[in-house]
Amino acid sequence: MKKLLTVLCFVLVFTMLLSPVAFAAEANTDTLTNWDLRITVPDGKTAVFKGDEYYIYAMKDGSIPYVMVRVYNCDSEETFISDFTRYMQKQYKDLKVSSEAEEKTVGGRRCWEIDYAYKVSGYDVTDRRIVTTVGERTYMFASKEVESLGLTIGDMLEQVVAGCEFLSEEAAAPAPENEDDLARAYLYCQENGMPKYWLDFTGTYANDLVLHCYFRSSDPTFYESLLILDLSSADLGKDSITFYKIYDMHGIDHSDGFKKLVIREDGSNLVMEVERDERRLAGGSESILFSGEYEMEPVGVNARYEYRNEADMLKYWLDLGGEAIRLHAMFRSGDPEYHEEVFTIDPKTAVMDGSYTIRVGKLFNEKGFDVSKWFKSLTLTEVQGGINMTVDRDESTLAGGPEDNILSGTYFFDPHTYLKPGHDGPFTPKELCRWAQIRYFTKTGFFPPEADFEKNDDGSYTIHLYEVVNTDGFVHTATSAWYSVDEYGVGVDDIFGGEIRLAG
Repeated sequence: MKKLLTVLCFVLVFTMLLSPVAFAAEANTDTLTNWDLRITVPDGKTAVFKGDEYYIYAMKDGSIPYVMVRVYNCDSEETFISDFTRYMQKQYKDLKVSSEAEEKTVGGRRCWEIDYAYKVSGYDVTDRRIVTTVGERTYMFASKEVESLGLTIGDMLEQVVAGCEFLSEEAAAPAPENEDDLARAYLYCQENGMPKYWLDFTGTYANDLVLHCYFRSSDPTFYESLLILDLSSADLGKDSITFYKIYDMHGIDHSDGFKKLVIREDGSNLVMEVERDERRLAGGSESILFSGEYEMEPVGVNARYEYRNEADMLKYWLDLGGEAIRLHAMFRSGDPEYHEEVFTIDPKTAVMDGSYTIRVGKLFNEKGFDVSKWFKSLTLTEVQGGINMTVDRDESTLAGGPEDNILSGTYFFDPHTYLKPGHDGPFTPKELCRWAQIRYFTKTGFFPPEADFEKNDDGSYTIHLYEVVNTDGFVHTATSAWYSVDEYGVGVDDIFGGEIRLAG
């Protein structure tokens, strides 16, 4: 179970942002599962979630005074306070730091406090912030009071901080020796090797677990359909997770169609146990997730966000893997053919502006030159399941035409994930054949049932994907693809030309 919980921590891919999961109340405490926090609510007080903030109201009308809790992905109180103060200065033009940040102890825990003052509707607001860091998260506790109206809460802020239990400290799963070895996807294939279902732990499509299904109706080819498995309502057992809320990508609730959907560990694999309500099934056997047990092997996955222009050409994409965010752009510099250029966003100089926006600081091109001066501003904002990139370009730095520059505008990036092997190679010929079949299937919807290889004199492999067809007694081979690749799966599509990568 520890491994499964560790894998679940990767569900949030946009690592500089955090979207908390709804809580489950018990007695006078609320367990905020996705925050690893159990919080004690003072007697007689009302606690609610609003968006990604948790409020404990001191009065019945749901207004000031109150205590607010929020969590950020940051591993330093000092860094957080400095960045947060700049954010507050933008929100309140009359902001004053009434008490500079200082270290203190609350409930036996090392914390930092900073106090602000500003006006709201003509009244002076006292705004106190206490922050503490656990692991890579900073927990911020805030209280707002209007003393002139008698709207005060005494030491309730300190009581709330002292009454918190940080669950990651109580039962922290041991960190893996190499996080890159943790699977972020688990794949189930049919007996003929065709992918049928896979679990997506990247969080690219939603801050929940995503089940990718390959279905088909009357069409001979398959299409990809997604089911969202809601983590906020799931039960974590000793070695399994039971899901109660299941949605499609349009937000339609399909939970009533399932009597059970459980994911459990089985050695290095996961098993998905499904029990359907047969009365609610509609459609054929190839367009429905039926009752059964599906054993899933760990595989790799590439997760990225893509922007396509009006001609549906891939223009930009964001790679959120690794320590930095990389922005890939397709330019052509006056040539008929496009080429790829990669820009790196420096995470150390990026600033979290509000809850869901990252304001880019330094930006480097693929040669390592700082090109930040090209932009007056460049922000990334998580919105509607994707990411908005808003660009304000310094026009005086433009060189070349519109197809050779990142221009001012707002670009919406859709999420996409791509299966790949669980390791980076080199691959055996059998592995190359298998992933050539999977790659062809996920791109075209047709799974070539046969795959052969031949080793070439230069050490590369020629892979043939095909189907043996019997037409009225005439047996022949229907070719799907010919690839020539090295032992890492990189090479050429021998039919259509162009580079291919079988491993991602």
